[in-house]
Amino acid sequence: MKLVISSVLAMCGLAMGSFAGEPAIDPPKAWPFVALGDVKPPEVQHADRVSNGIDKFILARLEDKGLSLAPQASPRTLVRRVYFDLIGLPPTPAEVESFVSDADPRAYEKLVDKLLADTRYGERWARFWLDLARYADTAGYEGDPDLPNAWRYRDYVIDSFNQDKPYDEFIIDQIAGDETEDVMGAGDLPKPKPEPTVALTFLRLAPFTEPRGDASRHELLSEMTSTVSSVFLGLTIGCAQCHDHKYDRIPTKDFYRMKAFFSTVAIPRPAEGDAFQLGGPIPAEFYRHGEKEWAAKLTAQRHDELKKQRTVIEEIEKIEEAGKRADPRVDLTEEQGQRLKEAKGRFRFLEQDILRLQPYAMSLRHSYGPPYEPGVPESRVMIRGEWNHPGEVVEAGFPSVIAGHQDPATIRLDPFKRWPTRSRRLALAEWIVSSDNPMTARVMVNRLWGWHFGRGIVATPSDFGKLGGGASHPELLDWMARQFTASKWSVKAMHRLILNSQTYRQSSKHTDPQAEEADPENLLFWHFRSRRLEAEAVRDAVLAVSGRLNPEQFGLPIFPPLPEGVAEAVSWDEGKWNTQDGPEGRKRSIYIYQQRSMTMPLMQTFDSVVCDGTRDRRQNSTTPFQALTMYNGRFANEEARHFAVRIRQEGGDSLAAQIPLAFKIALGREPAPEESERMRALAVSTTAGDGLAAICRVLLNTNEFVYVH
Repeated sequence: MKLVISSVLAMCGLAMGSFAGEPAIDPPKAWPFVALGDVKPPEVQHADRVSNGIDKFILARLEDKGLSLAPQASPRTLVRRVYFDLIGLPPTPAEVESFVSDADPRAYEKLVDKLLADTRYGERWARFWLDLARYADTAGYEGDPDLPNAWRYRDYVIDSFNQDKPYDEFIIDQIAGDETEDVMGAGDLPKPKPEPTVALTFLRLAPFTEPRGDASRHELLSEMTSTVSSVFLGLTIGCAQCHDHKYDRIPTKDFYRMKAFFSTVAIPRPAEGDAFQLGGPIPAEFYRHGEKEWAAKLTAQRHDELKKQRTVIEEIEKIEEAGKRADPRVDLTEEQGQRLKEAKGRFRFLEQDILRLQPYAMSLRHSYGPPYEPGVPESRVMIRGEWNHPGEVVEAGFPSVIAGHQDPATIRLDPFKRWPTRSRRLALAEWIVSSDNPMTARVMVNRLWGWHFGRGIVATPSDFGKLGGGASHPELLDWMARQFTASKWSVKAMHRLILNSQTYRQSSKHTDPQAEEADPENLLFWHFRSRRLEAEAVRDAVLAVSGRLNPEQFGLPIFPPLPEGVAEAVSWDEGKWNTQDGPEGRKRSIYIYQQRSMTMPLMQTFDSVVCDGTRDRRQNSTTPFQALTMYNGRFANEEARHFAVRIRQEGGDSLAAQIPLAFKIALGREPAPEESERMRALAVSTTAGDGLAAICRVLLNTNEFVYVH
């Protein structure tokens, strides 16, 4: 019977534990679960096209098929590509001309270094990470309640990219930032530092609904387990919650062994008056330079305005009450009613801002353990994933598909064993970034590659399993992963490596019939893949060329104007959208309030939706709505008019000077003679009265404006 069961399990691709204590027999591990190989870049024929090891790996595969790299893109194309890739904004005409005219052989490398040092780099690249972290400013579900301190995590991520925080530290911060300090004495636990306290928001960003006791805790910890595994390990361990993984060697037991690392997580009780019972925040002093003073100043301003709005409300309500008692009854005038509605709405928004400006983080901690709080709970496999159907007891351990065994993890305790609930998440985080785990470096390098090239070496960045289809260049991925760890986990070092390669600098316009037949999907990277800008970059680019982008960084979420009626129509209550028509609403798109029950329509049109779960790739659609939004939408038309004002201010009143300047600002180049003539004809024929604004609107609607080539 035992042999029959073993055979059946072996056919299903599952390892079997022993019945009598003998060790389980696993098949040998295969890529990507093996250790990083000591791979050397291969020799190639066209050494003149090699800038670094990346090119050797790419060229070797191409040369095997009789192919080669595409020619290098033109300087104007390249400077625009690099600006959008690294800071998410178009270069100014002066920046384009400076690069094009720079005769230094290292001009391109200097440009890459300059943009990596630009603080706008963090704003660009943090957005990619926030997608993975399922970031939002609201909790989702019914009522979609506000998460007032979530914005501090967004700023932490921007800072981390700008400061090139080593990726291993970045991971530990977000999984176990409160457990890193050694506890060697018998005293109380050290108070966690503010920055890692904010970083731990990562674990709490899942959508949250009305709590239902043990069932909700099971869901909460299971979501943490699934997210950590997919984001950092590139494994869909969450698929094993109810049954053994159907495709990868991940048994259900491994899901619950990994979940056991989170078993002592403690979330503060809900704040007083929290009808949604979301769980409270944790104190975290403002730690960024000048942030404490900024928050204090803004809080004082909000309190002053709150008093003014309270006065307005009290005055009008007195009039209303007097009118109710009058005979005949006297109702408020339409103007008074509108003033009262606006004052009450503004009062509510001010109260929420004051809450956001308190020195707290939406964080978590570990249970203090006996005798103060419960100790380490018994972890069990939950049969069919049901919270109230416990099965086998398990201990915290690492995924066997990577570790090669199901031994319990070693949890480092303090010498006096006073805090048995501490350090479980730290044990997991330290293993994730250890040399024993080859997945972490592979997964992050693949994400960086995919964000630069539009497709990863593994096409499914959060799933390195069988359904991912494997890697197009596994040796290259391993070589880059080794470069990553050798650089002390520097993300900026990997940007330099990728962007300085000839592979990245290829033209996207190159045609090669032989290559198109041999590799129609460009899986071998024989040319650069053109791609549409993400929604945030589209909006930011429009504001940049109109001259109205607010460069202020960090801080509270912003609320740009919405199409008429949208803010009221999508909300169950009085609405959360505190519309800002002034400069504060024109900051970069990463600061837009992320409301799970409503995505800002402009952003949604270009495939940016507020995350309910971790998202490693966005859709890249082309729809009529995009053209209609950019041609007829309020935002595009308003900015086109301001773009025209900018052109007049910088280029004068001559159409002959205005048209080339508009092209340089919007597209980074001079217009062709035919384009100049057509734009001139458009300006003359425009019946709306502003031919220059019509030209600007057309430029914002070109593929060249919204695509990186």
